[in-house]
Amino acid sequence: MTLLLTEIHNHDNPTRAVIVFAADRRISIGTKFHSLRMKIHPIPRLCAVVGYFGLAEVKSAPMIDWLRAHVLHDSSSSVREFASSLAAELNLDVPAAQRRSTSSGFHVAGFNAQGLPEFWFVRNIDDSYHLKGTYATREDFQRRDVGALPAGAAQIYRNGDIDAHVALWTKLDEALLPMLNRHDFKRVKTSTDYAHWVRFKMEVIAYTYKRWCKVSLIGRPIDTVIVTAKDGARVV
Repeated sequence: MTLLLTEIHNHDNPTRAVIVFAADRRISIGTKFHSLRMKIHPIPRLCAVVGYFGLAEVKSAPMIDWLRAHVLHDSSSSVREFASSLAAELNLDVPAAQRRSTSSGFHVAGFNAQGLPEFWFVRNIDDSYHLKGTYATREDFQRRDVGALPAGAAQIYRNGDIDAHVALWTKLDEALLPMLNRHDFKRVKTSTDYAHWVRFKMEVIAYTYKRWCKVSLIGRPIDTVIVTAKDGARVV
């Protein structure tokens, strides 16, 4: 299984807007551990990142290897074009029977030509996780969510085994951030600090699964990438 997270911060201030990606590395076949592989990959030239959940292989190759090759050879000039190109390539490379039987999806997030953050789904399922049989794209942040998001609030998108994330994410902030505001603790000030904080919370969730869940579906290590319009995408 997977825990894939995308957060968009400071959407109302293009010079300070930050996108944070995080994902675990556990690959399972059914409920059995298979391997540890990265699930997110930066797209530096587009100030963007792509991450996957669900289907872990394409043409017998690990999905992350297939994604890296796609990013390397793709010539898209925008995040929108990249999402469309990714969907088209997946519809060619993933057999129709597999597209109809296996849930699969991608987060693609980055900055458009106006310096505004976008979030794209590329997936073969609908919002209720019903299989559709083909990969399609949809932009959710600028199209739907930004208008209802208060200044200073973060938009969160998550997929995979999200129950623990929903239950614990804000609770961990509420419990631990007051401690970080003490004079003898380091405060979360920069985007890099926040990416480290995200990784820490993901590691707590992953360890909770390892220690207490009957079927451990999320596994460390945790990978994080941050994206800004000024500095592009970088692994943290």
